[in-house]
Amino acid sequence: MGRHLGAPHVALVRRPTPALEFSIGGVPFRVFFPTDYMSGREAVNTLYHSAAARYAAFQGADGDPYPIRVLDSDEPTQGVPDFSYEWQEARLHCRAGEAVFSGVRNEYAFDSLLRMLFSWILLDRSGFLLHAATVVRNGRAYVFTGCSGAGKSTLASLAPEGSVLTDEISLLRFEEGAWRAYGTPFWGEFRAGDVNSSAPVAGIFRLLQAPENRVAPLRRGELLRALLPNVLFFSAQPAANGRLLEILSGVAEEIPGYDLEFRKDRTVWEVLPA
Repeated sequence: MGRHLGAPHVALVRRPTPALEFSIGGVPFRVFFPTDYMSGREAVNTLYHSAAARYAAFQGADGDPYPIRVLDSDEPTQGVPDFSYEWQEARLHCRAGEAVFSGVRNEYAFDSLLRMLFSWILLDRSGFLLHAATVVRNGRAYVFTGCSGAGKSTLASLAPEGSVLTDEISLLRFEEGAWRAYGTPFWGEFRAGDVNSSAPVAGIFRLLQAPENRVAPLRRGELLRALLPNVLFFSAQPAANGRLLEILSGVAEEIPGYDLEFRKDRTVWEVLPA
């Protein structure tokens, strides 16, 4: 009787869904990634490992993590969302205290959806994301905001080594009667930050490139107008925008604001208020 020499039958095994926990700005997350089907070897989930590397400095989550499910299909999620957004082919669907990411093809799409989700859930945590570089000096956080090209990455590059919390996206939260700035993994072109720490905010500075260094105080209304175009926020809901405006009004009331004209050298640190 002949012997069959074909490949032996190997059952397709569904591996446990990999999960990643990290905490940004005191907000814990638990992300469930799609499970791969593999035949005869361990699954390697590219998205899981790239995300684990990107948020390595923030891994670990105390308290009750906010759940995020990453789907391995592009099927639309069910139910009316509390908040939803699309970025290229990727989609965010937030409902009933959890978020679903679908259509995510790489770590950059995942990171974009995470920023959008984060801007939403910070509303209930008296916080917001701001296009700003943050540098810690003498234990206090100096926040430098401005549109693209204003000089955020330049300021970060001029800061002493180890003092940059982030060069692109800053996180501010009101906690225990004071505003604090947190490091985030949402870095920009300078790729500075990834510092999982925080400091009380000394001031917010609107950046203006100039031939000489000069600091001028901003009135409350001027600071609010400087903040509005630089806040990351993606909801069109009136209630959500009203809450955001309430938070930003508190910032303008409680944090000193300045215009900072600066030239591109380290003499800029000499004119900052103590």
